[in-house]
Amino acid sequence: MLRKKGDKIYAVLNDFDLAVSADVRSISSKHRTGTKPFMAIDLIHPDPRLHMYRHDLESMFYVLVWITSRFHNGQEIADPPLQEWADNGGTALLKEKTHLLVSIPPRRTAQFESFGRCIISMQVMFHDGLWARSRYLSELSVGLQTSSPVHFPDDTLNGLVTFDKFQKILDAELL
Repeated sequence: MLRKKGDKIYAVLNDFDLAVSADVRSISSKHRTGTKPFMAIDLIHPDPRLHMYRHDLESMFYVLVWITSRFHNGQEIADPPLQEWADNGGTALLKEKTHLLVSIPPRRTAQFESFGRCIISMQVMFHDGLWARSRYLSELSVGLQTSSPVHFPDDTLNGLVTFDKFQKILDAELL
């Protein structure tokens, strides 16, 4: 949900039934739940990781991309982008979301054009964090640990995905 107060726009994610606190280190549900188009990449895998706070941030990113590219004046546009997210699941959805992180995001509708910098900044943050983890695991698999720490903090993707960074992006002025 979005609300405007004065010159500022505030985004609120209101589906908190399965959200987790930043310090939770346990499985939050005995089965995967959620709306697949908005689920974090890690949670779509057949053998998902523990649900972490950063997954909720990633979900909010997908919601933001979805809304800003598919809706104008409260109505869904004709032939909206990302329809394959709703139509596909599993491996196909994983590929689509991974592709989003390395490509130009879908064009925002005129009403949401001002969200461009915010979306790109979030995209870069999640891309960099997931890429850092992938690089760490690749180096670990061949016995190299030259550019990565001995332990990779998965809860923040080595400090690249945090609430503070996410909040800073949201606090930036929309242009």
